[in-house]
Amino acid sequence: MLAYALAATLMPSVGAFVAVAWGMQGYKQMAAAGEPAAGGGILPALLATTFRGLVLAVLTLCVLMFQALVAGEAGAVAAAAAGVTAVEGALFGAVGVAAAAGKSGPARVAGWALAAILVAGSAGAAAALVPLVRVVEPVTVAVNVQWGPAGTPVAYECSEVPAGVAEVYHTERIMWLAAISPSVVFLAVGADADPAGRVLGWVPAALQEAGDGTQVPCVNGEPRARDSARMPLPVVGIAGQALVAGALLAAGNKVSSRRRSLP
Repeated sequence: MLAYALAATLMPSVGAFVAVAWGMQGYKQMAAAGEPAAGGGILPALLATTFRGLVLAVLTLCVLMFQALVAGEAGAVAAAAAGVTAVEGALFGAVGVAAAAGKSGPARVAGWALAAILVAGSAGAAAALVPLVRVVEPVTVAVNVQWGPAGTPVAYECSEVPAGVAEVYHTERIMWLAAISPSVVFLAVGADADPAGRVLGWVPAALQEAGDGTQVPCVNGEPRARDSARMPLPVVGIAGQALVAGALLAAGNKVSSRRRSLP
């Protein structure tokens, strides 16, 4: 079971690094073949890298489904990991293509460094910022608490009885940064794929709780319902990655176009 959970969690991040390498290699091959009508090889390289990412996602699905079968669990987690791996293959492949479009050693180094920041540095930075979002606020007594399968409160009402003050960490202010990591995206998706926490345990629920900033109930007497708005961590993470990849592709295309216009 542990091997299944670890493999599913790590595959999107591993796939992201592999996609960066494929993107760099693909651009080099397309540019060498001569693709002046397609951004100097950017679009063909991006399509080729995306296709490779889909193949990797299929292989990921097969391997994880086998592990799920051995563990006696359903394949929802495997499907979620494969889906996230496919998306990360396209987005991080774009990072690799854009870095290779610079046609310089520093550009490629910067591409790898950025990939490392997105995969691990973003989550590490969010963890380092936790002390900065600590405040002390008044709380009231929570009543009619409803618990989720992972043991976290998903709904509660607040009485008017004061319970003093408590340290509150407003992690909802920084979780957008952690959500950029591919593994965090997967774990956030895993909250729906594994609602009972049989494979991934309490981690997805804890991440969502951090994203919503509801670790301490009834802060300032504010209740919470089951249908209360929640931070869409997967959407936030993928949108952040897409924004970075899009900006890099635009810059890479500009550099490539300028180079082709030179005599």
